[in-house]
Amino acid sequence: MARRFCLGYDLPMSLKSIITLLRQHDLFAGLANARLEVIAFTAERAVYEAGDMLFEAGEEAHEAYLILSGSATMIAEAGVADRREHGIREGDLIGEMALLTIGPQASVRHADVRAISRIEALVISRYLFQRLMQEFPEMAGAVAGAMTRRLSQTIGEMTHLAGSLGAHKDGMKR
Repeated sequence: MARRFCLGYDLPMSLKSIITLLRQHDLFAGLANARLEVIAFTAERAVYEAGDMLFEAGEEAHEAYLILSGSATMIAEAGVADRREHGIREGDLIGEMALLTIGPQASVRHADVRAISRIEALVISRYLFQRLMQEFPEMAGAVAGAMTRRLSQTIGEMTHLAGSLGAHKDGMKR
């Protein structure tokens, strides 16, 4: 995994642009601009060249990546015959579950991510994210609200899927 860390002013993207990209994600959407500025200033910046791995399945996950520029591919293997690829581009946030893991135990990556072109990324560490939530309680509330909305959506999707599977199963019995 080859990456070169940069200072914030070494990258051409403006603070306003980074805040706009952060705000696109429900995890950050409810935060005040001042909190988003803190994230943008304190998170590391990294540059990956085409072909570099951002991370690999099975690795411990300690950070999330906001793609500032460039593109990558995420490759997840659910089974021997089930390999899925997903394109990643500017503005995408990947590995965000690492931010939400509580305690010293890291979560584990479930996919490989490889740069297709040169990538500039904002690397948000779990330590930084959780420290900000401790220091700014309104941030923790906004994140809890986002997680509640995600959970509600997931439950709705599972209920719909269960209904579809039940109907399919009933149809096969006839």
